[in-house]
Amino acid sequence: MQFNINRDIFLEGVRKTLGIVERKTTTQILNNILIVAEENKIRIIATDREIWLMSNYDAEIVSEGEITLSARKLFEMIREIQGSTISFKKEENNWVVLTCGKVIFNIPGISADDFPEVSDEEGVMFYKIKGNIIEEMIDKTFFAMSKEEMRVNLNGVFLETEKRDDMCRVRMIATDGHKLSLVNLDTEVNEFLDIDEGIIVPRKGVSEIRKLVEDGSEYIEIGVRKGICIFKKDNTVLKVSLIDSDYPDYKRVMPVDKGVVVKLDKEQILHSLRRMSVISSEKYSSVKIKIVDGKMILNSTNPDIGEANEEVEISYRGEELEIGYNVNYLIDAIQVINGKDILFEMRTGLKPGVISEAGNDDYMCIIMPLKI
Repeated sequence: MQFNINRDIFLEGVRKTLGIVERKTTTQILNNILIVAEENKIRIIATDREIWLMSNYDAEIVSEGEITLSARKLFEMIREIQGSTISFKKEENNWVVLTCGKVIFNIPGISADDFPEVSDEEGVMFYKIKGNIIEEMIDKTFFAMSKEEMRVNLNGVFLETEKRDDMCRVRMIATDGHKLSLVNLDTEVNEFLDIDEGIIVPRKGVSEIRKLVEDGSEYIEIGVRKGICIFKKDNTVLKVSLIDSDYPDYKRVMPVDKGVVVKLDKEQILHSLRRMSVISSEKYSSVKIKIVDGKMILNSTNPDIGEANEEVEISYRGEELEIGYNVNYLIDAIQVINGKDILFEMRTGLKPGVISEAGNDDYMCIIMPLKI
């Protein structure tokens, strides 16, 4: 096995796998990536047995073959090489020699026979969707996913589709029980995935999908089969095992009664909340919000650090209202909004608050209040 490849292309190809390969595992092969040389390209494959990433890159193939190497060590070696072309050669003992000018690296490999088998895509129907739609949906839900390992069904985003006015819409939801973020967007096509019952994409998979679309690619293709969601873009295929569990009925937590709605300038309230968050800590993270005629009064108190107070002018005339929220939840929910103004709907007692974009009902974030 031997090939020559552009150093920058090889570096980027290996870098893309680092979020997938296992850092701590008793199975050494999962620290490795599989490199296959065939015809006029190489294929780089990474997996943790739940996620698979496969990408093809142009290369000058001298002889075909395959080998697995430590992803992180290979990345570090390529990163430190200064030159335009790297020569890659596998020896008979599964050691690999990387050469660029006068630089020579030797790295031990493991036979490709031990690498997990990758399932094929035969029979999968794929549908196109703009990459920026998926990117926006992930940006507006990622922060709301649960990080508690025991709540498996909340450790990801819930994805479902519906047909409306001859146009397919896709909905993404994430919640950790304290906040819930929901975004609806048109796919801009009339044929799309039929997943009315919904699927749960795990957190790690969502992170890799975000990387796949963040380069501004116009379209990606999506398909679902046998508990796996498949994403295809240019020279790359990403396969993500779905969470086999029931997602909670998110519609039950959506408020039905009307609360007090305040319109706020997004940047102004964000800066105010960030000033409140300076006082916060893991133990004390609340901000008390008081609504009175013409103003919103913010207060954050932490016995270990100090106190912060601020007034924000608002257009409000009505009953006085005082509610507490986790300040970081509010910041997360507001900063992903694209528009200039936001709507903050608040309710008395322990009823949830709702943050949305003024004049746009595609996104909402429900946040449970704190006792004050």
